Amino acid sequence: MLTTSVAGRVLDFSHVVGGRQITGVVSLAIGQDDDVFIVKKAALATDVQRLSIGSEPGDEEITATFSELNAGLFDDSWPACVAVAPDGNVYVTDELQSVVMKFDRDGHLLSRFGGPGHDAGEFDRPSGIGFDSSGHLYVADTLNHRIQKFDTEGKFVAEWGRHGSGEGQLVSPWGMTTDTAGNVYVADHGNHRIQKFSGSGEFLLTVGLQGTGQGEFDHPTDIAVDPTGDIYVCDWVNSRVQIFDDTGKYVAELEGSARELSKWQEVYVKGNPDVHKARRRVPSLELESVFALPTGLEFDSRKSRLLIVDSQRWRIQIFNKIDDYSDPQFNI
Repeated sequence: MLTTSVAGRVLDFSHVVGGRQITGVVSLAIGQDDDVFIVKKAALATDVQRLSIGSEPGDEEITATFSELNAGLFDDSWPACVAVAPDGNVYVTDELQSVVMKFDRDGHLLSRFGGPGHDAGEFDRPSGIGFDSSGHLYVADTLNHRIQKFDTEGKFVAEWGRHGSGEGQLVSPWGMTTDTAGNVYVADHGNHRIQKFSGSGEFLLTVGLQGTGQGEFDHPTDIAVDPTGDIYVCDWVNSRVQIFDDTGKYVAELEGSARELSKWQEVYVKGNPDVHKARRRVPSLELESVFALPTGLEFDSRKSRLLIVDSQRWRIQIFNKIDDYSDPQFNI
């Protein structure tokens, strides 16, 4: 399905970006203009890159590769998630070193903070990361089963959560985001649910439980919230993205719609005759269009579009959210 229209909402598939140029992509964050920052986590391809992704198919390019400016930085590193601060600097969690790295827009390392441990300001395999509009930084301290809050210089402000399945408790929290009101949404990965908190850690809402049905999850990995309050969740093992309203009511799901190859992947396929022939011999290309373990997503409010990391296919699928869509009328 290229256009999902339900409950007054329309998500219209735009195009796909990807290929061997972004092997191992697992996370992304929206920057200024057409900037999109990605984390690549794969053998021989661990890195952070800045892409420029326009509104039309084919309008994409790699504009910065952080490893080229920081020799050896990612040799003993395992970057997980990325976020862009209000001032444009880029923050990346490092699971292996249990730190947060701070870069400028072009990829120069500015500082890092944290370190392995269980005390305030320390981490055990941090993952999800995000900012609120006032510049506070939130980090999913995954194996400490908590959320930590910092200022942009890395000074500890507060923390909440502990291991468990009750309200406000967490099991290996992963991706996270904030809304325009400063609330924090956490992918409670091991509890198969989303939890919503105030910026000070007060529990507000739970969405979902384990399963494969509507409104159920199997190890959710990331969340995005658009300006209207709609919630988008990467339902990782179920290989889909589910959509909820601001009360947590299920609205719809996306299964992937990439009917055409990306610009980079088309060049690769056409440049390799054996790959080109093999692709043309398969009974159906339907499986090529759907998600395979999506891990990250972001809503680009300036362009009203949802970008989804389709991790096992090394690509980003892009859907436009259309406000003035009208269903076609046919006279039969």
